[in-house]
Amino acid sequence: MLCKRRGNGENSGYSFNDDIPLLVDANINTIRTYAAITNVAELNAFANAGIKVIMMLNENSYTWYVNQFKDHPAILMWEFGNEFNYHPEWFNNNIQNWYNVLENCAATVKSLDPNHPVSTGHGEVPDSQALNSCPSVDVWGMNIYRWLSPDSAIDELAAVTDKAMYISEAGADSFNINSNSENESQQAQATEIILNAIIAKSDLCIGVTLFEFCDEWWKAGNPNQQDPGGFSNAIPYDNFANEEYWGIVTRDREPKLSYYVVQEIYEATSLSLNDNFLDINIYPNPVSDGFLNIVSNSNNPLNISIYDLNGREVISQKIIFDSIDISGLSQGIYSLILSEGKKSTIKKIVVK
Repeated sequence: MLCKRRGNGENSGYSFNDDIPLLVDANINTIRTYAAITNVAELNAFANAGIKVIMMLNENSYTWYVNQFKDHPAILMWEFGNEFNYHPEWFNNNIQNWYNVLENCAATVKSLDPNHPVSTGHGEVPDSQALNSCPSVDVWGMNIYRWLSPDSAIDELAAVTDKAMYISEAGADSFNINSNSENESQQAQATEIILNAIIAKSDLCIGVTLFEFCDEWWKAGNPNQQDPGGFSNAIPYDNFANEEYWGIVTRDREPKLSYYVVQEIYEATSLSLNDNFLDINIYPNPVSDGFLNIVSNSNNPLNISIYDLNGREVISQKIIFDSIDISGLSQGIYSLILSEGKKSTIKKIVVK
């Protein structure tokens, strides 16, 4: 999983057609956007590549988008706000106003589309005010920059809520202000430690969207050149966030050392979201009668695991026949992972 955006000053000339092969080669199966993708061809391309999208929506105009794209196979979940909790000045200097907006948005989306979870990209661990104000938020994304230890935030949130969570931002940039030079090796080392720390908490956290795909030259100075600049933060290894150096690839799409770290780690942990990898059909979906039918092109037994939104395994069994009893599951959204040998696929199921 990876954060991917195109800034207002982006002028590299690259498009999703250039980026998708790099994403696929790095074993990235999910991207998180910072604005809604309105180009149907782009959404189709992500879906065809087996890449899901955590789609950021504009809290002031979103119902049309949800209605238009809620059945698109690229959509994984909807999201509102990126670190809006850091900006009460956007909400008449009262952050409760943002939480009220978020709750209304989440509830409205769920009434329009009960099949996809709703998330938010919260800065740090949400406090009791945020959690209690937004019961309709299904998944809490957390942007966590705690040097090499984002996993501590996972434990903190798990201690106060059973809601699903993911790390919506984490990572390190490739410029060191102490040496006033780029250092890809340090970024790669930090990326490895950070990703492995989060993956080790997979029983509590459903994943991470590493920040970020490509360098953004527009953020700190002249958009026609790459400029150091940013702000102090707990970023390895110089306690400084250099805004134009966060990518695992350069602006011109040349992989950095961290790209290969991501490639290796995600290869070991990810499952294909492309149904052609293991040809499986499931029905009915949504399911309400307690039995899920599974049609496979294989004559061999299938290993089945079902996980809830908290990443907890709720069913694990091997099936030979063409159905599975899920009557013990509560209403909600689940991930169904099916495997046969080295082949596997993942499906979302909705239990009503």
